[in-house]
Amino acid sequence: MKKVNLINKRFIFIIITVLIIIISTVSYTLSILSEANEQVKRDITNFSRGSYDILIRPGGKQTEVEKQLNIIEENYLGVGDGGITIEEWEEIKNHPQVEVAAPVASIGLFTARKRTWMIERENLQYYEVDYYTSDGVNSYKSKEDTFMYDFQGNFDSPRVQYPSSFEVGDNFFIEEIATFYFPTSYHQVVAVDAVEEEKLTHHDLGLLNKPVENIFGHYVDDQDLAIPILSLKDVPVPSTIKLTIDDLEEPTESEIMEWNSRFINENPIQGMIEQPDIYHRVVDEFISKKRLHNELVYTFKPEDGPSPFENLLLYVDENMKLAPDDGTGENMLGGAHQSLSQNIGYQLEPIQYELIDKKNLEVKQTGIDDVYHVPTYREIQEIEFFELDEISREPLNRDEAFEFYNVGFFSIQENTEDLASSPLGIYGREMPYLASNRDIKLHPSAVPGSFITTPAHGLISIDWAEKIKGNAPIDAIRVKIAELEGYDKSAAAIIRDVANEWENKGFTVDIVAGASLQDITVDVEGIGKVVQPFTTLGAADTVISSWNTLQIMLTVLYGIVAITFVGFTFFNLLSDRQKDEQLLAKLGWSEKVIGRIRYKEWIWMLGTPIFIVLIGFSLFGIRADNWLPFIFSIGVSCIFVVLLVIAEHSIKRKPRLIKRQGRNIAIQNIHFYQYRLVASCIQLFLSTILTCFLPFFLIQNVESTTQTRLGSYIHGEIEGLFIVIVVLLYILTVITVYQSLRRMWKKRKKEIQLFLFLGWGKSATRTYFVKEVFLWAGLTTAFGWVVSLFITWSMTDVSFDTVLLGIAGFLLVFAVALGCSMYSLHQVIEGGEKIAN
Repeated sequence: MKKVNLINKRFIFIIITVLIIIISTVSYTLSILSEANEQVKRDITNFSRGSYDILIRPGGKQTEVEKQLNIIEENYLGVGDGGITIEEWEEIKNHPQVEVAAPVASIGLFTARKRTWMIERENLQYYEVDYYTSDGVNSYKSKEDTFMYDFQGNFDSPRVQYPSSFEVGDNFFIEEIATFYFPTSYHQVVAVDAVEEEKLTHHDLGLLNKPVENIFGHYVDDQDLAIPILSLKDVPVPSTIKLTIDDLEEPTESEIMEWNSRFINENPIQGMIEQPDIYHRVVDEFISKKRLHNELVYTFKPEDGPSPFENLLLYVDENMKLAPDDGTGENMLGGAHQSLSQNIGYQLEPIQYELIDKKNLEVKQTGIDDVYHVPTYREIQEIEFFELDEISREPLNRDEAFEFYNVGFFSIQENTEDLASSPLGIYGREMPYLASNRDIKLHPSAVPGSFITTPAHGLISIDWAEKIKGNAPIDAIRVKIAELEGYDKSAAAIIRDVANEWENKGFTVDIVAGASLQDITVDVEGIGKVVQPFTTLGAADTVISSWNTLQIMLTVLYGIVAITFVGFTFFNLLSDRQKDEQLLAKLGWSEKVIGRIRYKEWIWMLGTPIFIVLIGFSLFGIRADNWLPFIFSIGVSCIFVVLLVIAEHSIKRKPRLIKRQGRNIAIQNIHFYQYRLVASCIQLFLSTILTCFLPFFLIQNVESTTQTRLGSYIHGEIEGLFIVIVVLLYILTVITVYQSLRRMWKKRKKEIQLFLFLGWGKSATRTYFVKEVFLWAGLTTAFGWVVSLFITWSMTDVSFDTVLLGIAGFLLVFAVALGCSMYSLHQVIEGGEKIAN
């Protein structure tokens, strides 16, 4: 018997090719989604846990911004008034599930040791010292004038000097050196436990627990009061010194007498103290004219300065750099420092952020500094830790007194490259920068009250905290849970259970495991918009929730679109061959033989692509050790076989007769061809949802996810997948709509030819048939838009712009449907016109 095929070979080849593409694409896309899901889980597990898991603070310590934005401020120590006792810390540390419990107590801001710096003195010199500070954006000059007219010709001649103030004159030496006070600066001191802190930072802080006399080579004024302190290495004291040196013309004795005659009792010092206006007028009008204006200007940068807690003299070396005297120099040095000068400390109130929205904050000035005119943003409170005798400067109560002695340095920075954020609270992260220029970094000025948190410039042992702060000195405890590897659901549950224990005891407890940094724009009065990092809690959970939602939505949409496309293809193939099978039956062919021919063709058309895809993915699995595409291709193939069975069953249903009375002809036509339009309606419905809802959902979802650095990293890993799937969705949709319309017009080709034969013009014919498309496509897309609007309202924020853009998306999909209809109808009409002619 001669081999019979009801479908030509060329068409079979096309179908096989299309099905290979569809099966492989769907299978591979689903495998990529599955792999992306595993990648997200792996990234969350590996990158979501920082150096510790739980932050414990005294009850009621959360700020309003922390509550509203679910963040932790970098300066979470607050004002530093404590609230947790040593006994409570010991209890937390001894908890069976705790690996690390590192306390931190903010001791306060302290001025650097009061001391002088010197430069080798020469005869007949004018010295002018200007002090500047900067916040990284603006530079501020001290309003206090510091100068000295030194007319002393040699060391044996009488002292003829005219300083800017009594303090300047008192500090200025008369022999070989000229000295001036080092500018005042403020430095944060915190107390930590050396052992627990080392577990967090992996830096040896053991020097904090050793006596000063055993490790400090220089003279210590009073061993009983000495507190060993580690200084932050290379800390830039935010003060710049500008030194101007000028030669002076030697005055005559009569000139000096003339100058002094203008002062009380012919005494310049007395005149300066009692009549400062007259004194400075004499200096400006007479004495200043002796300058020869051979000026030399030197600038000492912040990095030239020593540790604020070092007990060393400072001098200008041969390179004109400000250097500390380490005892090895041969130059004749001199100067002064004041013991127990840190009996006064300062506490800063937290920044009062005003919430604009989730991404923007605002900070208002609280005042302006009197010396530098620097804007301040925090209230400052002065604290006298112990009293000194006004004359002897001895402590009135030695049990309260203390003095910091530098015993070494530390250099600990919180890792700004980590995706997780476990803020240690005292070492400082990357500095904020101007929103308009990322290269301009901001830093605290020399004036206390900056909106930027100052990192700890000095560390002392927690053992001293009670002496300085009282019975409950600890401001926070950083806790790491024991025996956890990474961050997953089980780890999160354990951390949450332990955190609840301490929360029930009245502590403020924040779970920082799974947190990440988020950049927030802060509008700072007097500076402008600044981008500042904050620790956002629950970043990992946000990423997981967002990804799960996206994964479900994309999988469902892509699956429905692909199934509709393939089901529509099968239905049309079976429908086309139905007449051929009926003809064979009339010619005497048995149903069994016809069925055998049909199944052979389908084995070729469906079995061949399934076999090729399975072979291809099995080879891919062997080579790449990735069997997910192979597994998914089996599932997709089974679904397509089921679709074929359903399509074959549907095609056997007898069409119902349509009563024409009482109905619009267009509606009757739509009802008659409803089975041919189902696929197009489904695709248009999904396309409308895809266009009107998915972009807004993706934008909002991605926006909330990428607010943190962890989310940005994970989104970057899977961003390409979103684009591929969305593009495939649109491609399959457009093909399905076009093919269904084209087949329907071909099916109605005789009807179209009849219209043309009866004298209808092409335009009139086109308008008649497009009205049907306008009706069913318009209703379908409108229904899709309403559904998308409801979904948007239930899952995201709906705004007026969202509604307008949704309408634009609805019109776009509707226009594409009409375009496909008109193009496919045009092809059929052109062919029909030739026949009609």
